[in-house]
Amino acid sequence: MTAFTLSLCLFCQILTVAGNLLLKHAMAGIDGRQRSRLQTGLWLFAGIALLAAWFFLWLNLLSRYQLSQLYAFEGLSPVFLMVSAWLFLGEKVPLRGWIGVSLIGAGLMLVAGV
Repeated sequence: MTAFTLSLCLFCQILTVAGNLLLKHAMAGIDGRQRSRLQTGLWLFAGIALLAAWFFLWLNLLSRYQLSQLYAFEGLSPVFLMVSAWLFLGEKVPLRGWIGVSLIGAGLMLVAGV
């Protein structure tokens, strides 16, 4: 797997995390204020667009590489998502969450052979 392919795999995970953050923002908001239907629709559209981009990029990668090579990157999604929700949405993460993310990261490093 080349550095470019690794970059695409990481980019896929960023797309899925960003898409889910936008969907969460659209549905719940981060400021607690009422939004117009247009604003909610725009946030939803942006989230769906990012998830669609992830889907088609992931299909392209699946057509070129073995699933066993690619699937380890799916483990990054919960890590990126929890850190992003903490950073961008202000969600509280308990100590158990941070420990779990650390264990996931350690497992990914074992699988990747780092």
